[in-house]
Amino acid sequence: MEATRQKATDYLMGFLSDDEKASFEVLLASDTATQKMVAEISDDWSTLALLSNPSAPDSDLRSRTLMLVEEPTDLSQFIESKAIAKLRENYSKPNARYLGGEGTVDISEIRDGKDKDVILRTYEQLLGILPLVNGESSAAFGDFSALQKYAIQNLSIKEQLAKWSDPLSPTEDQVAHSLQRSLLASLPSLAHFIDVARSGKTNLSEIRRIFYLCRDQLKIMRASFRDLDPQRLAEDELIRLHGTHLLHQKWTGARHSYFNSQGLASCGNFFEGPISERCVEFAEYDSNLYCLANLISSRSSNGGFKLELIKDAVPGCVLAIAHAEVKSDLDGELDILPSSHLTNLPPSLSKDACLWTLLEGSMRRGFPHHSMGELSDASFFGKQRVENHSYLWFAWPEIENTHSGAVASTEKPGQ
Repeated sequence: MEATRQKATDYLMGFLSDDEKASFEVLLASDTATQKMVAEISDDWSTLALLSNPSAPDSDLRSRTLMLVEEPTDLSQFIESKAIAKLRENYSKPNARYLGGEGTVDISEIRDGKDKDVILRTYEQLLGILPLVNGESSAAFGDFSALQKYAIQNLSIKEQLAKWSDPLSPTEDQVAHSLQRSLLASLPSLAHFIDVARSGKTNLSEIRRIFYLCRDQLKIMRASFRDLDPQRLAEDELIRLHGTHLLHQKWTGARHSYFNSQGLASCGNFFEGPISERCVEFAEYDSNLYCLANLISSRSSNGGFKLELIKDAVPGCVLAIAHAEVKSDLDGELDILPSSHLTNLPPSLSKDACLWTLLEGSMRRGFPHHSMGELSDASFFGKQRVENHSYLWFAWPEIENTHSGAVASTEKPGQ
């Protein structure tokens, strides 16, 4: 019954994919109990609206609303580029899908005690934050005092990140990669918004962002360190389809920050359907998207950037694309990030090079029968300049829409 109520809530809030919506509407048309439940939820929301105190809308409400009615981006120049043509000619689907576990190490393998302490303390701190920002929290209803108190009482993650240097240098060491994935993917943006909450100047859209970032960060850390939280990791490894709607709802109009001022993300062309089979695979995919977002947002002319998920451009795969208007000199920095150029890397690009090597490592796990040289030469991932825009992308094996298994959804759709 609780699962049906959750599905009804998702339906009323418009969070279901087209297939899920059609399936639920079949149930709604024939099941009296479901009809009554939907009516009760609608009535409860109407009553809540009448009892709620008026409040000013978030400052970015207008821009977020306009995003929903924007025409999809014209990607024809990018899709027809030589790089994507090369991918189309050379792409081959792996024999087996990535199951997780290949990009992970034990906490005990971290040699520096300070590094180990930061990972353990950060994970515990984020476990404490998650219930303070979920759909049942006081913050979700506009009372941010408990979150602010918790943020003040704990060490500033943003300040801790600023002190790190050694583990955030590009390397082929797998322990360093697990540290870098945990510290550079979603954590910089999360640390920024937790600091905003600490100051007491947060708003509801930022609470929503903290929830998604915190949930993603915890999954990425569990996937990076297999003994960090074995019980939850075992749940992450169960077959559970994750749809693109989960990515669309958390990135549309999302504020994002990577060691810089925050910019606004938007979603362009987004196909509807499954994108991963397990939480551990979704954590891998999430980490890759954050790597692209961090690299492009820190160079965007206005801080904003667009994400696209395209399924039909290259048969058998999904293209994840991040792009923005970028000045030519900053675009040139992206050309020297691949690991083949690490010997000539300026120190100022060290963290960015780590993001690129993380993406390279993920591509090796996703396509284990190809060498890194083959993946790079065949444009399984890369960077492209089209007019005054920079495009970053990676390919990932598609999932057929007809598939058995549980379906994942956000735990708190009210966010």
